[in-house]
Amino acid sequence: MKPPSGGPRRLENRVAIVTGAGRGLGRAVALAYAREGAKVVILSRHGEDLEKVARAAKQRKGEMMAVEGDVSRREDVVRMIGETMNHFGKIDILVNNAGVLTGRAPLQDVEEKDWDYTLEVNLKGAFLCTKYVLPVMIRRKNGVILYVSSGAGKREAPTWGPYAVSKFGLEGLSLAVAAETRSWGIRVNTVNPGGVHTAMRRKAYPDENPMSLPAPEEVAPFFVWLASAEARQVSGQSLDFREWAQSPAGKKYAR
Repeated sequence: MKPPSGGPRRLENRVAIVTGAGRGLGRAVALAYAREGAKVVILSRHGEDLEKVARAAKQRKGEMMAVEGDVSRREDVVRMIGETMNHFGKIDILVNNAGVLTGRAPLQDVEEKDWDYTLEVNLKGAFLCTKYVLPVMIRRKNGVILYVSSGAGKREAPTWGPYAVSKFGLEGLSLAVAAETRSWGIRVNTVNPGGVHTAMRRKAYPDENPMSLPAPEEVAPFFVWLASAEARQVSGQSLDFREWAQSPAGKKYAR
């Protein structure tokens, strides 16, 4: 994906936070944002992965700051927000991408610790990031918040247990935040990327041919579009990457 020929980068001078950005889709979104002119803060529990992403951004002349931390820990989220404000003075975009998937199993076989862990990261983590970003966005009466959902959060998903519940929760959280913040000009949406060639997907579907799936870099333009002025009328929606990719906007952004 390249910026429009001869035109400004789509996210010039915006400040974005992307959680779970050390690998997979989060990494691709963070690098796409940096390429489009955003100053990007990336968060993950895996510091070595973050440093690799930050180096990749720097090689492409992007501006990125890595913060090691866990979205399910309030103190880590507060520290991340504080460091972002100290360095950049504002927050325009929040992508709640951090997520985990424990082993798929019928509900009666799900371990309590796996249930707690999944809900803590996938749902509580998004809540905490949203809670502590909102005051910054409300003061400026501007912002974009995106939640990475899943098809498992929209329909029956046997054996997906806590993961599916966490994604259903994100869909509800997104609707609530969109309604509560509409008057401040904050746009809020959920994104279902569908099957993507990532390690998490391989864990869920070990027999699937990963080459049949889009790479994270092919999905990242959707997140650029949603964060850009071109999607300024889009809020309070649950959106699917594959549907968008076939739309005029998606074809315009195709790599």
